[in-house]
Amino acid sequence: MHEVAAMQGAVRTILEQMQQAGGSRVTMVELILGASGHFTEEAARQHFAVLTTDTPAEGAALEIFWLPATFQCFACLHRFESCQPAEEVACPRCGDMALQINHQDACSVKAIEVSFDENAFEETQGVTGV
Repeated sequence: MHEVAAMQGAVRTILEQMQQAGGSRVTMVELILGASGHFTEEAARQHFAVLTTDTPAEGAALEIFWLPATFQCFACLHRFESCQPAEEVACPRCGDMALQINHQDACSVKAIEVSFDENAFEETQGVTGV
């Protein structure tokens, strides 16, 4: 359920930023997600699609940027970072299994692109750093 709450917060931020920019629709969203095993790309896209239904962000393109998690190998104790799902991670040094030891539970908006009401403007403007 944590994933849904995090995505709800991101969608709320996206819609607030669109309104502050005077936009009428969100056409593109860049999200930063922590690769912690909680979010998969498929799940993030599904949550985004459901939560933006019937909003000005419905149908917006979604680009996801992953923050890596830290892993440690069981065999050689090598520490490394990876953005892959935890169940797919193997030690790059020896190939053995690795345990996720640190991650960033992040879900934040990197940037959005909004369009404006055709009566007011006929352009698209990016809003970054939201």
